[in-house]
Amino acid sequence: MKHAYLLTVAMALLATAAIAQPAIIDYQGYAWETGGLPPSNAGDVLSVVGVVDNIDVRFGVNFGVEEVTVYASNLVSTGGVNVGGGVIQVAYTGGSLDLYRDPARNHDYGVNPANATAPSTFVDGTLFLGGTFDNFFLFFDTNSGTGAYEGYLTFTAGSGLGNLVQAPGYTFGGVLNSAASGGNVPAGYDLQVDGTIEVRFPTGVEHKSWGAVKSLYKR
Repeated sequence: MKHAYLLTVAMALLATAAIAQPAIIDYQGYAWETGGLPPSNAGDVLSVVGVVDNIDVRFGVNFGVEEVTVYASNLVSTGGVNVGGGVIQVAYTGGSLDLYRDPARNHDYGVNPANATAPSTFVDGTLFLGGTFDNFFLFFDTNSGTGAYEGYLTFTAGSGLGNLVQAPGYTFGGVLNSAASGGNVPAGYDLQVDGTIEVRFPTGVEHKSWGAVKSLYKR
């Protein structure tokens, strides 16, 4: 029994399975919802445009010569639910998230989206990561004009896809504000968003020598 157990351990040591390591993509931007938010009526559609301001170095992005833009679209509200104290909760169905690498660095929020520059200047360049939401929801405090949001998604396309562990459950989340510090949200947008996308990189496979494995049997 002991030798059988040690053989199992030995095989595991000879080729350790890849372990996912987290990586963060930080972004900031603005969101709007058809019909406005609040109140978020059933059937309203939420969109988000933004720009990445920090990204894991393993992606090889050089902000000196390119930008990475964010566009979340087609998130359909199931209707705001009053959970008390002026706070509403909204769950969304559907939706997709696309990130683009663009050497033009020409993003422009403009006003009253959708407009001539948003989302068009956030979806030019080369698709970096593209995927669909498995779920998405937000909380919004109508008294303070602040809240938070979170969604889980699966990336299925883009030049950066090969860097990632191929599994669902990547996280898209952050905080939101209807009157951002340092100035108002641009006309026609409902919220400022400040969030992160958490993805996972596989590690390299670690190998052990057979001599090191055999030493287990001498114990």
